[in-house]
Amino acid sequence: MELQNSREYKAAQELERALNDMSWNPKRFAEGVSHYHRTLQQELMRTIVAIIKMVGDDNYGTDLRNQASHELCKNIIDSGALDDTYLPFI
Repeated sequence: MELQNSREYKAAQELERALNDMSWNPKRFAEGVSHYHRTLQQELMRTIVAIIKMVGDDNYGTDLRNQASHELCKNIIDSGALDDTYLPFI
């Protein structure tokens, strides 16, 4: 399946639209996630781990706008915290 036709890509586009609003509040979003079903909270964390691994990769394109995020993700990866991470879907 082509990426642009996937559910995940379409969901990422919706999140992009929400993030592009200057009144976006990351803490309020995080609080909203606490109301998800526990299995979906776990799936979101699996997604976040995948994002950390992608953004922290040496081949990930960066510039001044996202360099700090890249460095943070590299530090998380280099810490070894994700080495044995297993977040099952149950």
